[in-house]
Order: sequence, then structure tokens, then C-alpha cells
Amino acid sequence: MTENKDHILNEVQDKLDQLISSYDMCLEANAMLTSEIEEIKSRLDKRNAEYDALQKRFETLKVARSLGETPEGKKEAKAKINAIMREVDQCIAQLNR
Repeated sequence: MTENKDHILNEVQDKLDQLISSYDMCLEANAMLTSEIEEIKSRLDKRNAEYDALQKRFETLKVARSLGETPEGKKEAKAKINAIMREVDQCIAQLNR
């Protein structure tokens, strides 16, 4: 009877050791994956910043190109500049209040 209990106890202990070992491996894998996620998020943020900068450069180049191509482009550019100037004047007027 005691041998049977000892055998069962040994089996439970072995399975518990395996479970603890598996748990430790899962913790390590989780830590590694969390670190990898943070690295990927960082790279994504950097790429998004680069994309935004390129988008701004593209818009600037479009405006610059429209200034020199055709008379209509020049008129359109002047209209945009005048609209921006009006907005700036309105902002200044609001700040002076």
C-alpha cells in the first residue's frame, strides 16, 4: 500500500516538475515576444514619422511645381497663399483681443 502511495506521489511530483518547467518556458517566451512587440512598435512609429515627413515634402513640392508650370497654376498658388495669409491675419486678430 505504501509503495502504491509512493509511486503515485512520485508521478504527481514528476508531473508537477514538468508543469513548472513548461510554465517557466512560457514566461521566457512571453518576455521575448513582449520585447519583440515593443521593438516592432518602435520601428512602426519611426516609419510613420518618416512617412509624415515625406508627405509634407510631397505637398511642398506640389505647390512649388504648380508655381512655375502654367499661368493657371500661378493663379491657384497665389490664391492659396492669400487664403493662408487671411487665416494668419485672423489668428493674429484673435490673439490681440
